[in-house]
Amino acid sequence: MNQIESSIIAAIKANPMASQQELATMLGMSRESVAGYIMRLTRKGLILGKGYILPTGNNILVIGGANVDLTGTTKSIYRSGDSNPGEVQQSAGGVGRNIAENLARLGSHVSMITVVGNDSRGSFLIDHARDAGINIQDFIQLPNYSTSTYLALNNANGELVGAVADMNIIGQLLPEVLVEKISRLQSASQLVVEANLHEETIEWIAEQNFNAPIIADAVSATKAVRLVPLLPKLSLLKVNVSEAKSILDIPEHQHIAETELIDALLDRGVQTILLSLGERGVIVGNRESKTTQVVPACKILSDTGAGDALLAGYIFAQTRFDSALEQIKFAVACAACTLEAKHAVNPQLTEQYVSTQFKTFLHFSNQTSATAEPER
Repeated sequence: MNQIESSIIAAIKANPMASQQELATMLGMSRESVAGYIMRLTRKGLILGKGYILPTGNNILVIGGANVDLTGTTKSIYRSGDSNPGEVQQSAGGVGRNIAENLARLGSHVSMITVVGNDSRGSFLIDHARDAGINIQDFIQLPNYSTSTYLALNNANGELVGAVADMNIIGQLLPEVLVEKISRLQSASQLVVEANLHEETIEWIAEQNFNAPIIADAVSATKAVRLVPLLPKLSLLKVNVSEAKSILDIPEHQHIAETELIDALLDRGVQTILLSLGERGVIVGNRESKTTQVVPACKILSDTGAGDALLAGYIFAQTRFDSALEQIKFAVACAACTLEAKHAVNPQLTEQYVSTQFKTFLHFSNQTSATAEPER
């Protein structure tokens, strides 16, 4: 910012409700000149929208999908083509939304740009996000689309026997929508995107020069290739082996060392790779080092959302802990907490909860919460 821009920001902080004429009088400038500077500051993301709202620090912005998960589980043997007595549950899901909720529950200031329908399920997602601590200002309700919904049918053992995914609405989160949110995008401290976004949207993001580092989740082997144009812009990419091979155009059956996958992605411009190995843990790698971390012992109820918690935990840990080992251990502990939960996000997740549940595993010498006791 130049001196005049700094003076305008200071004046707005002193009197956020001042009109442009009042600001002009305070600063000894013309109203037209003040209006021009305010427009430029808004485009830079230093002023957010109407009312001269100023951005906060540590403002993580997630761009991605939010959907409702409907899960039906039979009480006894599943009978195809028949009505099966059982239980139906509704919960909030979606990769981007899961990441945002985990970040909010850990204590980060997080907003989300997403699209939902103007229907009861859309209202459910908005209410749920608000209650979880996500800034819902940029949840967009579209009247002509149904809220993204995943309908799953499980047998009595909890095994999937069939599912229907209605996720057409995420395709409406196009560049023209994000253009209207440009001040939000420019003011973010970190941008988190996921491969469920339309290819056109990801390409548009890759073409922009945002102030914040960009983080991406590859989501699946099928959708991971959408991130290829964005690779040189990524500060962090979370993938599994299949997703990494898909991005690098390596056949699934071809054997390649995990460290070589990381190196190949680094060669494509990504700064740090978070490579999930499933039950074997995770490797975090950059040009300086590669650290492998196993998953702590935990009681697994569901693996849904564990990868989302891993990424959110790592993003949070980067601002909280100094060493790479502390950061990845905390991230893996967040994933373990989610494995112990019934839904895609553990509603008990907080920094204190993670530190207490996995005290000895974490064993952070500089954290008072990491007192030693038998490892779980």
